[in-house]
Amino acid sequence: MKEQGFTYIELIISLSIGLLLIPAFYFCAQLLEKEVKQMMGQARLSMEYQQFLHDFQDEVKQGTNFRTVQGALLFDLPTGDTVRYELKKRQIIRSIKKEDEVRFQGRTILLSHVYFVLFKPERSGVSLEIGLQNWYADFEMKIFIYGRDREIYEKK
Repeated sequence: MKEQGFTYIELIISLSIGLLLIPAFYFCAQLLEKEVKQMMGQARLSMEYQQFLHDFQDEVKQGTNFRTVQGALLFDLPTGDTVRYELKKRQIIRSIKKEDEVRFQGRTILLSHVYFVLFKPERSGVSLEIGLQNWYADFEMKIFIYGRDREIYEKK
């Protein structure tokens, strides 16, 4: 009677092939995980930036008298209030100083994961350079936003 099954040689060969394939599968899974995390990190930074940009543009479009003080952007609103955007602890923080007050009050965190921000005020608006970074991705953007006085400067 002939027995069915693997011989010792066949078993050793199949185990050796399996031992060679396990690291290859592990490497592929790690690479795939890294790519997915990077893609998700990039998407998260992009979404955060788009939300910040929407709010920032709405306010800058109403502003006049753009200036920087110690790296913070300040400008005046039609109501007489002064708005300040500043970078502190990797966050862009917005605060307001009412027309009759001496100090800025209220602190709203508009954006996190910021590793650099550069506000360049000009007569007609603000140039914004910003860099965001999380554990898996980074995101940089440069944009110019016109303020309320755009028409005045374009006519001159």
